[in-house]
This record gives sequence, C-alpha cells and structure tokens, in this order.
Amino acid sequence: MKLEICLDNYESLKIAANHGADRIELCASLKEGGLTPPLSFIEAALKVGPTIFVNIRPRSCDFLYTGNELEMMHSDIHTAKKAGAPGVVFGVLTEAGEIDVPAMKSLMKAAQGLDVTFHRAVDQVRDVYAAIDTCVELGVTRILSSGQKKSAYEGIETLAKMVQYANRRVKIMAAAGLNPSNVREIIERTQVDEVHGSAATFRRSEMKFILDEAKVGEGDDFSLKITDGEAVRQLKAAIQMFPH
Repeated sequence: MKLEICLDNYESLKIAANHGADRIELCASLKEGGLTPPLSFIEAALKVGPTIFVNIRPRSCDFLYTGNELEMMHSDIHTAKKAGAPGVVFGVLTEAGEIDVPAMKSLMKAAQGLDVTFHRAVDQVRDVYAAIDTCVELGVTRILSSGQKKSAYEGIETLAKMVQYANRRVKIMAAAGLNPSNVREIIERTQVDEVHGSAATFRRSEMKFILDEAKVGEGDDFSLKITDGEAVRQLKAAIQMFPH
C-alpha cells in the first residue's frame, strides 16, 4: 500500500521524504486545491528522494479549461517530462460534468511515457462509473477520489463501489481527510489501491518584524502550511499491514 503526500513547499518536501512518504504529489498553492509548481521546485524535488508526480493545473476554481489553458498544460507536461519527473497529475471536464475526452486524449499524448493520475476532478463528474470507464480507455494509471464527498471517510461507500467497479482496470487512490486514526478503516472498507493526503499542520513565520496592517494575500500571511512528519510516520505505520 503506497502513501502519497501532496505538498507545496520545499520544507514539507524534506519532512515527507524523511518520514516515509512513498510518493509526492508536487504542487503550488494547496490552499487553492493545488496548482502547477514552478520548474525550480520540480528540479529541487527530483533531487530529494521519493517518487515525484507533478500536478498540472493552471489555475484554481473548476476543471473547465480554455484552449489557451490547455496549451499551458501541454507545456507544463513537457516541462515536467524534460525535468525527469516520472508522473503527472491532471484532469479536464466539460461544462456538463463529464470528462473532456478530446482534451484528455491530447494531454495523454503529451504525457506518453509518464505515469498519469486523474485527480479529484473526478469528484465533480455527473457519473463517476462512466468516468472510470473513460479513464481506463484513456490509459490513466490511477484515479484520485474522495468518493465525491468532502472526505474519503464521508465518501467511503462510493469509494468501495468505485473500487469494485474498476475491478483493477485502473487504480483507485483515496484522498481527503485521511489520518492515522481512520486510514485503516477506509482501506479495509473500500479496498482502495493507494492512499493520499497532505498530513498537514501549520507553523508561524520566523520573521522578527511583522507589519500587521499590510496584507499580501488572503488569509494569514504569516502562517505556513507544512507537512507534519509525525503524521506521515503514523500514516505509513498504519498502512504497513496492507500489501502493495
């Protein structure tokens, strides 16, 4: 059973690598659901250790992309491939809540030779079982899902049905809200192939001077979301009993 950790900064990367993560989904801006990370971060991550899959998502909001945005995604896939990343993570939908097959075929062609995960865009589709069939036809390796709920635990029944329907034609990876206290139950009840989480905590900025009246972004400018190494270690220990 593989443990994938999603993260968006180098500090978290080192923590996840040192505490047993099998694979990293490399992102920018997790607070927006994860966006495409810069090339400099990809190159740095590839030197650290765990398998690196690069998130390919040009913006936040939805998964309905314009032609220009799809061109950006193509470019980002080529960049990740050239840098040496073994896998990429992406998903494209139509306005009707179906997988955009022409766009996905084009992106899959760009990603040829790479391991491809269809991400949680699947949790916004109208028919998740039809989406599984489409992913199989496209040649996707795995689908990342919370069972179309806010967390994998809430979506546990749908995840179980997805795994049964997929019938090993494509891997199903559980995501969202997994922690050391619930991950075993989620795996046992769903039989998912892999698990994914952020295992996140927060730390305060080490700045000695902070001008509270000035704001740069939304939320707390001086609190950084980082991977909790102990949570990663406990997650890894909790899933050791399950076969790969």
